[in-house]
Amino acid sequence: MKAKKIIAALLASVSAVSMLAACSGGTGANIDMDEIMSRENVEDYVYPEQVEIKIPVYDRGTPGQASVIDNYWTKYVQSEFGDKHNIKVSYISIPRKEEITKFNQLLAGKVENQPDIIFNYDYPSIVSFADQGAFQELDLEMIKKYAPDYYEATKSADEYTLLDGTRYFLAGARPDMYQWVTLLRKDWLDKCGISAPTTSEEYLDMLKTFRDKKLGGEGTISLTKNLVNANYGNYPFREFPLPEEDNALYSDITVCSLTWEPTKKQLQYDNMLYNEGLISPEWYLDKDGSKMKEQFISGKAGIFGTYLSKSDDVIGNLKKNDPSAEVMLLPAYQWIDENGNPYDAGSRQDNPFGMMSGINVNCAHPEAVLMYFEWMQDNLFTMQNGIEGVTYTMDGEIPVPIDDYTGEERLNYSSNKDMWCIVIESKDMGDDELNMQVQAKMYAPECYEFLIEENYKNAKKYEHLRYHDFIFNKPIVSLTESAESLLSKWQEIQVNLINCKPEEFDAKYEAACQEYLAAGYQEVLDEKKEVYEAMKAEK
Repeated sequence: MKAKKIIAALLASVSAVSMLAACSGGTGANIDMDEIMSRENVEDYVYPEQVEIKIPVYDRGTPGQASVIDNYWTKYVQSEFGDKHNIKVSYISIPRKEEITKFNQLLAGKVENQPDIIFNYDYPSIVSFADQGAFQELDLEMIKKYAPDYYEATKSADEYTLLDGTRYFLAGARPDMYQWVTLLRKDWLDKCGISAPTTSEEYLDMLKTFRDKKLGGEGTISLTKNLVNANYGNYPFREFPLPEEDNALYSDITVCSLTWEPTKKQLQYDNMLYNEGLISPEWYLDKDGSKMKEQFISGKAGIFGTYLSKSDDVIGNLKKNDPSAEVMLLPAYQWIDENGNPYDAGSRQDNPFGMMSGINVNCAHPEAVLMYFEWMQDNLFTMQNGIEGVTYTMDGEIPVPIDDYTGEERLNYSSNKDMWCIVIESKDMGDDELNMQVQAKMYAPECYEFLIEENYKNAKKYEHLRYHDFIFNKPIVSLTESAESLLSKWQEIQVNLINCKPEEFDAKYEAACQEYLAAGYQEVLDEKKEVYEAMKAEK
């Protein structure tokens, strides 16, 4: 979906991808398209000689989980799909937090070590891969022939599978999700005798009260924060509605929009939080969010944003440390601007697609990969829920996981999501409210289903304020070239600006902007503007 996403040098590894293109000249190895397209009864087709497809799957290192490449469900796919068509389905482990590095390593190695699918949630990253020759061009008629149900389920995102008019991608569907929550210690509010905030002023007062009363003990942390990547949350300070050109130039999860006024204001706000002692004095040492989580679980922190997950139960672990702890959703309080006026700044909406995949330029059997997509689409219910009476029960229309089942048929991380995320981002019952109920049963710890239910209500109430990042139809070459260096520089800059004295901020900010522009950001802005204007002219 999330996650929360690293782009860094993604495809600075031009040599690796160049090797790919050189190996096969941009077509799959030994592919006879006429023979492939002439096949009848694709659903029952059996290869005369066994072929192999290699499928990447995330490995999150979840304690107690079976091997992601060898478990009941990988064997189920082989027996129900692979054996039927005489296809050997091999899985390749991709460490979740090292996916970019891992894909580059695989692509730079021998052909037999490469996955036949390369995927990523980050659209600029997958576009950059395609621009450097990593993917086969995809024929729409072949997709419709070998994966008709998959195509029907995802065709609403079809425009995003094209790059400058050429089809390279397979899009996953993305139903709305309500799993991300910002948790607030309700018992802390009760101890202070205050209500949840309804304005930005009340929010700040609440943070100061948590600090002053030391509700988390010595070194209480009112608000968790860590060193962030390019996706810097400056939404409260953005103009709303946001002009499309500003969205195109500055809404970016690849490089930070340091020189944009909303980013300056957010940095100033964070500088105030730091100098007021409302965030950890060592926030900048937390590069992956692990310290924030530990601060909240240990009872030191009052506010923490997280994905609800039964396999990584933040709330349960908090209550083990403090049985009296209670949590609630941080309300969507009203932001007040510098003149004291209520302000609707909007918020980020997920892209209209989920996982984006491409078929490796060296894949010898792209039609077999498409058959795999089709089988996964047609068998989603079983892959997402397992076996009735063993891994789930039915509550009316809702499949309810049997959380304490530990047999071999137990599902892998998040209901096998890392196997089926290529076709859809979450369970889809065809109805938003039913989807919410399924997500509440799937993700929320027992007795905390109300968190997802309330999140759903808030999402519906404020959906008119949500918008997604601008999506370019061509790669921004300077973005790929400068991403790693700009990210590194941005992380240095945010520490310098947030940790400085308030009276030093303006001068430091101006110097940082000049340094950032000279390091490559000016070229990124110029190229974005050029491509944006060309797209507008095409319309």
